Amino acid sequence: MLASGSSSSSATAADMIQARTYDVFISFRGPDTRDGFVSHLYKDLSRKNIETFKDDEELRKGDEISGALLTAIQGSRVSVIVFSKDYASSKWCLAELVKIMECNKWVVPVFYGVDPRDVRNQTGSFADAFAKHEENFKHELEKVKTWRSALTAAGKLSGWDSQVTRPESRLIDEIVNDILKKLNRGTSNAYLKGLVGIERRMEQVMSLIQVGFPDVRWLGIWGMGGTGKTTLAEAIFHHIANGFQSCYFLANVRESEEHGRLFQLRQEFLSTIMEDKILNISTPTVGAGFLKDRLSRKMVLIVCDDVSNSSQLEFLFKGINQLCPGSRVIVTTRNKQVLIQNDIHLIYEMEKLDEYESFQLFCQRAFKSNYATGYRLELSKKVLSVADGNPLAIKVVGSSLYGKDKTYQESTVKKLKQVPNPDIHKLLICSFDALDCEEKDIFLDIACFFKGENRDYVTRIMDACYVSAHSGIENLIDRSLIYVSQNQIAMHDLLQQMGWNVVCKESPLEPKRRSRLWIPNDIYDVLIENTNIGTIIDSESFREEMNKRTVDDH
Repeated sequence: MLASGSSSSSATAADMIQARTYDVFISFRGPDTRDGFVSHLYKDLSRKNIETFKDDEELRKGDEISGALLTAIQGSRVSVIVFSKDYASSKWCLAELVKIMECNKWVVPVFYGVDPRDVRNQTGSFADAFAKHEENFKHELEKVKTWRSALTAAGKLSGWDSQVTRPESRLIDEIVNDILKKLNRGTSNAYLKGLVGIERRMEQVMSLIQVGFPDVRWLGIWGMGGTGKTTLAEAIFHHIANGFQSCYFLANVRESEEHGRLFQLRQEFLSTIMEDKILNISTPTVGAGFLKDRLSRKMVLIVCDDVSNSSQLEFLFKGINQLCPGSRVIVTTRNKQVLIQNDIHLIYEMEKLDEYESFQLFCQRAFKSNYATGYRLELSKKVLSVADGNPLAIKVVGSSLYGKDKTYQESTVKKLKQVPNPDIHKLLICSFDALDCEEKDIFLDIACFFKGENRDYVTRIMDACYVSAHSGIENLIDRSLIYVSQNQIAMHDLLQQMGWNVVCKESPLEPKRRSRLWIPNDIYDVLIENTNIGTIIDSESFREEMNKRTVDDH
């Protein structure tokens, strides 16, 4: 039985067990396996930070299993039963086995030097042990019968046979990985609670990344801001992390560079991966060849979150020539060029939430419910028409409405299309700020005039205005600011609203001083005032002028 250590008295040990739960409880017969197989298994589980219970027989008092051991069994999520030659000779082991089978939790049988059929049918050394039990427990044959039933049930379970999986080091690796999968199944389910639509997306990513294959895989998660790239990466990270020798989540890479912390982030990342707290890398590269060799021998999981340009990724991995087979690296970004320029060919494009998922998420945030009726239903429809499947927008707006009265909620939703939410705007504007001057102009032109237009037509018009319209449009696509559907330029409503807001801020009170006019009332007012309209571009005159230039050029 496994744990963090022994105590000075049974009472103290029992108190300690009462105060905590464990990931793994191992039932074993001490003289058979404590100093060999079980000690190695315990050491490997501990290396994976798996809380494991260890009993050095101090809790075995009298003829009955102690309350402390019962508590440890009940509180553990996985039970490992090491069936050795003389396992059945121990009444305490058999009592533990009965309790383990009663708890109906995950059970991992290990047939260590014994035939599973001997356990299942109580033959061989197990027959000899039961012959003695029946002699010693003549007045408690019902108890012996219960022991037999538990052995039969456990012997029928799928387990690990030391005579099949060899050598012992491989057997222990396989058992630990099996335990990790079982534990991850439970913890990932808890972590995913409330994350709408995440499981379907996780399955799609897992089919690409294929943990367990002996190659090194880099995967990109790409999409516009607020679509849940970081959330998806975190869910995958939690789900598979224990299957690697070391792992690290590099959060907010873009922000780290903006605050001058990229070198420090790299230092922390390499120190953690190498499990070397005093590791000091004073140069921009990894440094000593020995350190590189150590890295190449360690199967790792690394997530680089919110990478905005390829130089950030190049800096973080500079000098790391190769990773150990089986390693996985996940990069989240809004800029597809980050992935292309770093030869990351496995790319998962974030899907927006579908109608049902959007509705469910909004109701959870706004009403703490999974459904809405009456005016709340109409409210939901209006919000979701603006959010258009963007999880962040749905969460931000929904949370702002929770606990408010009907009048407040309706008033807030009414202005959504005209006044951008500051939290959403802040998240999206950084994508716009990263553009060069010409790309910004192209983006604003599309937001104000060309959303929904034919791509070829827009490119032809833009070519008359800008030096590199074609590449500018391509870059906007790569940065998830626009997309093309059936050869039409499309843009998320929130991004279009962000673009409008950028133009409006040029002159909040005087539309005539803005670079672009697209609202009919503003255009009318400016023209009626008969101001100097030579610097003003409205949607109709813009198109006419651009068409004229195009004809003249040809």
